[in-house]
Amino acid sequence: MGVLRCPTKRRQQESRQVLLFCFIFMGTMTTIQYCSDLHLEMPENAKWLRANPLIPKAELLVLAGDIIPFAELDLAQEFFSLVSDQFKTVYWLPGNHEYFGSDITERIGSFRESIRSNVILLNNQVEQLDGLALIFSTLWSHVSPAAEWEVSRAVTDYRNIQYGADRFRPLHSNQLHRDCRNFIAQAVGEATGSRIVVTHHVPTFMHYPKQFMGSPVNEAFATEMSDFIAASPIDAWIYGHHHQNSPEFLIGNTRMLTNQLGYVRRREYYGFRKEGVFTA
Repeated sequence: MGVLRCPTKRRQQESRQVLLFCFIFMGTMTTIQYCSDLHLEMPENAKWLRANPLIPKAELLVLAGDIIPFAELDLAQEFFSLVSDQFKTVYWLPGNHEYFGSDITERIGSFRESIRSNVILLNNQVEQLDGLALIFSTLWSHVSPAAEWEVSRAVTDYRNIQYGADRFRPLHSNQLHRDCRNFIAQAVGEATGSRIVVTHHVPTFMHYPKQFMGSPVNEAFATEMSDFIAASPIDAWIYGHHHQNSPEFLIGNTRMLTNQLGYVRRREYYGFRKEGVFTA
């Protein structure tokens, strides 16, 4: 018959230290709810979301672009009032569709505006929380000279967005992409603690939707940044834009996350999670 031995004082101290470490570590974890491409300007999307609203599972909500065009903001007042009541803080990053029907130069570069007291519209900004840096940048994409004609002909950004007195063109989106990439690189390098990057455009062709592979307009949706991501200390990267909910995957140690509603009339909402969250 075995002898029941009491733990030594040293083991008791070690156990208490482990429990204390776990308590402190878990206490610093932040749960983030996230989604993108709600397209509330579309009547079918607005109706679908009224019937299937977001289910709050965190205090913090990140909206990663294509929520509502600025020119049609009145259509989303009910939505923003709802999420303002449901979440402690909401961050809204513009996508490309936010600029449809307006002049992009009026909200360009770095800005931070309040839509509600706790609903923040922002771009090229870092929000430093306890032990966590949220890095927001639309990103845009790089369109090569070879793809420029087809992209400018087929992608509606270049018909529906103004750039001052000019129409929006790939040379403008390429400059925005360079500015955003420079901002992200600098912000990641200067941040402390966990680093979460939020963009609208896609930062890699890894796990890109198979049905779009080979499309001549892909460069308007994604730019290959996997080398930068793999070599970085970024913990997670949230993106949207292509209306497909690719499963989470890793680039290096970075979790790649997306949760897009897409166009309801095209049934692109497959895989959309009303309670989509992750812990950082």
